[in-house]
Amino acid sequence: MQKYTYSLCAALLLLGCNRASVPEGAVQLPKKIRETSGLATFGQNFLTLNDSGGKARLFEFSATGEIVAKHKIKGAINRDWEDMSQDSLHYYIADTGNNYATRKDLTIYITNHQFELQDSIRLRYAPQKKFKKKKKNKYDAEALVAYKDSLLIFSKNRKKQTTELYLLPKTGGEYTLSPRWSLDVHCLITGGDYDVKNNRVILTGYLPDFTQYIFSLENFSTSMPENIDMKRYQLPYDNAQVEAVVIDDKGKIWISSEGETENPPFLKEIDLTTLKEVPPHTTN
Repeated sequence: MQKYTYSLCAALLLLGCNRASVPEGAVQLPKKIRETSGLATFGQNFLTLNDSGGKARLFEFSATGEIVAKHKIKGAINRDWEDMSQDSLHYYIADTGNNYATRKDLTIYITNHQFELQDSIRLRYAPQKKFKKKKKNKYDAEALVAYKDSLLIFSKNRKKQTTELYLLPKTGGEYTLSPRWSLDVHCLITGGDYDVKNNRVILTGYLPDFTQYIFSLENFSTSMPENIDMKRYQLPYDNAQVEAVVIDDKGKIWISSEGETENPPFLKEIDLTTLKEVPPHTTN
């Protein structure tokens, strides 16, 4: 009996040590949205999506983490959905994941707020001439931002750990993109949103060692990068990979992280004033 009791206690202790956890103040999300690669708002709820291999649908979930509805996007294909953005009329879904620079079918889907497909944008990068598999490349992108009458793509430059800005219209069609400018973020950018009230773009990203960051591009302009004041803050999360960010109608910043190892995905409100600011061009 004593041997059985000891074994049971040891097992319970081991389970306790390996128990899944989320950061303090975060909301645990269901495993069905483990990849949570993009964020948007829908009334008082949130929208998210899974990336490559998932179905062409958006998940609506509450601020407490419960899935409320699943919205299928008829006519769309989820090749590698990586982000989404929104304005007063539309949602924009970025099928722009391009880990190895081999894709020739990069697409942004445009839906109305009833999740009906309205149009699509086909795009390619002007400098890209070859499509051979290459891990360290500059043609991957995971951050899409609705900005005034345009859409902004911020690249995930795996070669230089910079981010390039690409600008395109919100209307359907085929576009060949050239970078407007590049920022030395020393990071791999994974998500973005525009803060209208404060005229700043918020980006998320990480280093290969999975140190997590959030950026605030103050005094944002697509034409004058020299006037942008870039601030970088370290996110104090282990076993996480922050993939998405959205700013709600009250100006609150929310991020979501993929589930990593035994830890589940989560949603968290972020207050930049409570975070450690790190000089943009340094490592930790």
